[in-house]
Amino acid sequence: MADKYVISFRIADKTIGGKTYNDRRQSLMDAAHTKGLGFWDATTSFLLVNSTLHTEAFAKKLSAGLDATHDMLVVFDPSDMSLAYFGAVNEPIVLASFFNTAKKLP
Repeated sequence: MADKYVISFRIADKTIGGKTYNDRRQSLMDAAHTKGLGFWDATTSFLLVNSTLHTEAFAKKLSAGLDATHDMLVVFDPSDMSLAYFGAVNEPIVLASFFNTAKKLP
């Protein structure tokens, strides 16, 4: 059974470690899309996605191609209000206050 996820992200418009903005964004998009499961990406940095992974594991998969210093990723499951976040998140305490659980990824 797949869970529904809300994903928001910001990718710095710079080349980091040889990876361009487009490289890092494509890495996230490829990781987020699972053939046969729901995927909506009509806006620039907001996705609605289905995944069979739990929140933290899904966020780890999505963040694998991102840079923790310059990029940011927020993933939450609205059914249980769990949150996992990665990177340059400002005010993480405020962000976490909206959710039942919150996990910062390394």
